[in-house]
Amino acid sequence: MAPEIHKKRTLAPSYTIPSALSEELHVEHTKQDSVTSQELQSSITKSDYTDRRKHRNADMDFNTTKSYKQIMEERDLEREELRVKKLVEKKNEEGERPLPQEVIDQQTQQSPPVRRRKRRWDVTPEEYEKIKNEETEHAKKSKADIDEINDSKTLQQIIKSESKVPIINGVPLTDEVLDKILPPGYIKVAPPSGFQQTNGDEAPDIIETQLDFYVPPTDDNSLKERSIMEGQIPTEIPGVNGLQFFKQEDMKYFGKLVTTKETDDLSKEEKNEINTMKLLLKIKNGSQITRKRSLRKLTDNARKFGAKVLFSQILPLLLEPNLDSQERHLLVKLVGRILFQLDDLVRPYTHKILVVISPLLIDEDFTLRLEARDIISGLTKAAGLANIISNLRPDLDHVDEYVRNITSRVFAIVANTLGLVNFFPFLKAVLKSKKNWTARHTGIKIVQQLCILLGGGNGNSILPYLTQLVEVLKPGLTDEVLQVRTITALTLAQLAENVRPYGVESFEEVLEPAWLGLRKHRGKGLAGFLKCIGAIIPLMQHDSNYEEYSNYYTKEIVHIMTREFNSPDEDMRKTILKIVVDLPLSRQLIPKYEVEVINPFLKFFWNRRTASDSQQLTRLVVDATAELGQKFDFLEMLEHIVIFSKDDNEQLRRMSIAAINKMVSSNPDELIGLDSQLESKLVDGVLYAFQEQTVQQKIYLQGFGTVAKALNVRLKPHLNSIISTILYRLKNKTPEIRLQASDLITIIAPVIKQCSEGDEGVLLKLILILYESLGEVYPDVLGSIINALYACIDSVDKSTLYVMSNPSINQILPTLTPILKNRQEKVQEASIRLVGLIAQKNSETINAKEWMRICFELLEMLKSSKKRIRVAANDSFGYIARTIGPQDVIVMLLNNLRVQERQLRVCTAVAMGIVAEACAPFTVLPAIMNEYRIPEKNVQNGVLKALSFLFEYLDGVMAKDYLFAITPLLEDALTDRDQVHRQTAATVIKHMALNCIGLTNDDYYEVFVHFLNLILPNIYETSPHVIIRILESVDALRVVLGNGSFSNYIWAGLFHPARKVRSPYWRIYNSAYVQNSDTLVPYYPRIEHLSDDEATDYKIEELDLFL
Repeated sequence: MAPEIHKKRTLAPSYTIPSALSEELHVEHTKQDSVTSQELQSSITKSDYTDRRKHRNADMDFNTTKSYKQIMEERDLEREELRVKKLVEKKNEEGERPLPQEVIDQQTQQSPPVRRRKRRWDVTPEEYEKIKNEETEHAKKSKADIDEINDSKTLQQIIKSESKVPIINGVPLTDEVLDKILPPGYIKVAPPSGFQQTNGDEAPDIIETQLDFYVPPTDDNSLKERSIMEGQIPTEIPGVNGLQFFKQEDMKYFGKLVTTKETDDLSKEEKNEINTMKLLLKIKNGSQITRKRSLRKLTDNARKFGAKVLFSQILPLLLEPNLDSQERHLLVKLVGRILFQLDDLVRPYTHKILVVISPLLIDEDFTLRLEARDIISGLTKAAGLANIISNLRPDLDHVDEYVRNITSRVFAIVANTLGLVNFFPFLKAVLKSKKNWTARHTGIKIVQQLCILLGGGNGNSILPYLTQLVEVLKPGLTDEVLQVRTITALTLAQLAENVRPYGVESFEEVLEPAWLGLRKHRGKGLAGFLKCIGAIIPLMQHDSNYEEYSNYYTKEIVHIMTREFNSPDEDMRKTILKIVVDLPLSRQLIPKYEVEVINPFLKFFWNRRTASDSQQLTRLVVDATAELGQKFDFLEMLEHIVIFSKDDNEQLRRMSIAAINKMVSSNPDELIGLDSQLESKLVDGVLYAFQEQTVQQKIYLQGFGTVAKALNVRLKPHLNSIISTILYRLKNKTPEIRLQASDLITIIAPVIKQCSEGDEGVLLKLILILYESLGEVYPDVLGSIINALYACIDSVDKSTLYVMSNPSINQILPTLTPILKNRQEKVQEASIRLVGLIAQKNSETINAKEWMRICFELLEMLKSSKKRIRVAANDSFGYIARTIGPQDVIVMLLNNLRVQERQLRVCTAVAMGIVAEACAPFTVLPAIMNEYRIPEKNVQNGVLKALSFLFEYLDGVMAKDYLFAITPLLEDALTDRDQVHRQTAATVIKHMALNCIGLTNDDYYEVFVHFLNLILPNIYETSPHVIIRILESVDALRVVLGNGSFSNYIWAGLFHPARKVRSPYWRIYNSAYVQNSDTLVPYYPRIEHLSDDEATDYKIEELDLFL
């Protein structure tokens, strides 16, 4: 029976695809399965709004330019098209049949309305009569329109013929119309036999849509087609070296490089184009060194290539949707540099540059936004205000809100760059526009964006024009369009925030219309007006004349706010929370504050829904809670909040801890009035929230630490429960919990010391437990345990450390030595700090050999890539040297100067400087100077670097005693052929001279003159690093010697016939003039007292002095 069962046909069909097709699909979709981190990041950050720049119709034709009139006509047409489109959509929604295409374009004919059926269960008789009357009026209007259309003969012919006629810009292209448009000689060609129009319902589309951006291949393409396309991508471009890759879409922009073989036959313009293309490709796809060279070459030759050639290639490339963030960054940087070089040559291309660069102002990448801002600022300076206005004016009332938004941001940068005094007349004209509300809206948004650009509290550039700005914004508060009223209110709020605490007089005239608007509006409009009044009220409290106004408006706005506490609109909730923080509330102003403000606030904001909302909203709730507590009753508010720290919902617990942390950290003294019951509730709540957390977050640690520091000794009754919780969590299986427990010990160790009152048994037990935990396998947790050990040992008295036996310091230090080899940065830093602490507090009990072993480990730490680890290691060298004497440590450090690695040598030099400071220079200086005798550049440079750090750390009182001893060595370094020797020696002299100002007498004068004699010949150096150090040391010597002797060195050079000799002398003189212009006066040469010679006139006219 079994075989028959297998043969039996099943009723269910088989849905398995053939194996060959399955394999092909598998190969085809292999690349799509894995997503790179870059693609993932871009998909997370990008939004539909910012992606609209890819679909914006950017005109990149550099050969033809449209006049201002043509652009304005295009904008009018776009507005008209949008109006008709909305009209059609509205009719479709109402259930009427759509209008014919010909009639829509001419906007003259409408179809008769479809009669609505009465819905008897929800339409009252009154409503039915109203609808009936509306339909009658609508029918009359439609009939009048149709009668008007009947007069048009052309339309009648179109309707009668029933043929599809293409319509361009509202003109039907019938035979009669075409005969009038086209010159004589054209004939009508009959369609070929068998021709059929693809879609009979639509007119033929005679306008081909030209896409100005690259369209990636769709997934519908077969694998074969794709492999052929990939095979066409060249791997090497002739004449272009140093490329890392060449993408498929690069062929669209750089294909000419592949096709063009011979460059000799090309014209000058074509050669420029090819050269620009090569450099641009190197910048985009080249290696780092290739990019740098090409960027410099293209920037230097920008004027030679010309603005047209450059921008015609760069701007279309920037519009490419598939550009990487790094490629876009490089191209934007290139545009910025080119603009600087071309200056006024960019004027014809201002609009094209703005179309490409301005969308970057709303990019997710902050760096890109800053670069775009700088470019637009530079473009404004180069092109001028008139040029910018003429190019951007058509976009002020563009139909697309995206374009208007970007235009407002660009104009804000223009106003900030050129100053409001120049920009204000144009702004005033825009705000008074009657033609279109969108222009007024954009004009008001320009002011708003200018305020945002300057930032809160930075309104000093706006303040002189504040009264005028408020005056022109005032009509916007009573505008007929809601969007204009809302943006005006928001802009006034932003202005008030910028100029705080000044300017309340200027806002006085808008108070009344703003208040009336507040009473009339609901929803988003109300949020805008609330924000406006809420921003102006804080200005009043800084002016005693407005105290009465301030009190009245605060009382009134509180009533409106409490009414809106339960608003579901998130914008309204955020606005209210921001206002609460700034309002001048007090118990005297609102006597029934608990009923009127605090209880509704807690009811509507302190709930699980708010806690689960966005992070921004929860932060605002925390800030508002802290402010209300400070202004009304701190302890009462704290008591209300502590309850939520034991809630079942974790988000609400976290928000409660954040509020407690904020309140207690800003007002720790308020806890003095805390009764024992609330104190227990507070500690218990914080401890409960700490224990119950499922996701470990820093706010719990911060809250615990803040409460512990504020309570201080009063924490003693609760110490046992806290420590038992910590110890229990230290043994937890989860590494995150162990890490957090260790961090909590670090925070509260000083408080435990305060609570112990002489008995340090608790801290010693903690030290023992932490010491036993040093075998931790997770490096992050180990770092926290060592930090906790550091905090405990730091809190224990020095005398206790000497008698501490389990574990003794002698046991802890050898245990740390192997941990120093750990490569994890947190562990390294914590271990080095702990070693340094032991060297400070209890170094005598440790064997010198053990310290030397640790010193060798610390030398390895100097190779670390993290600066804070190198700094900690250098500090520890100082502590150890103070313990065991500097001799052994310095010998080891001097041996380290022989290595090739520069960073290691520099850190060794720093360590030597620290050791010298810790153990007095005379213990170290002989050994360092003796090392200079080794004829090896690295060693000698290291010695000079060590001397530089040494004299930087020492004060002048100690440094002056070593001047004579160090002079021969510096004399040798300053006369060395190696530039670095002279550079470092100059740095040493700078530090010595600056430290000795006012502390030396005439005996030391000759030493500094000698140094000046040796340094001055080096002022002709061209290396930037060397010349900076040389000039710094010259300035330092001028200060210590005085301008009298110093100026004798520079007079001869100032008027030397050779420019290359004059330049450095003038640089030195300018520096002296800026820093000591008053002391130079007595030492100017008296030219009129020179010997009389009739042939030579030494008199200098007054105007000639302004060189």
